[in-house]
Amino acid sequence: MANTLVDLTRELLNSGVFNHLPDNEIARLHWMILQGQRDEMVSLQPLFSYWYRGDYYSSNASARLLQQCNEYLQRMGQPLIDVYGEEFYEA
Repeated sequence: MANTLVDLTRELLNSGVFNHLPDNEIARLHWMILQGQRDEMVSLQPLFSYWYRGDYYSSNASARLLQQCNEYLQRMGQPLIDVYGEEFYEA
């Protein structure tokens, strides 16, 4: 399962979900992905923290990617990514 989550994180990165993050954060994410490709024992919690900070609204990410993230988070007993954002609740 770790490889699947690393692959999904790579796809999110390629879709621009993390483009709003500082360069050092993106470099760290690249490093984590490389580590995850080589090591089955990658820690998933840091990957999830990036998922939560992703910008799913202004990137080229499809709804499918967000749905996949939420499905994995649900399986792992983690909170889901809010699909509406704060702007929705203020309206």
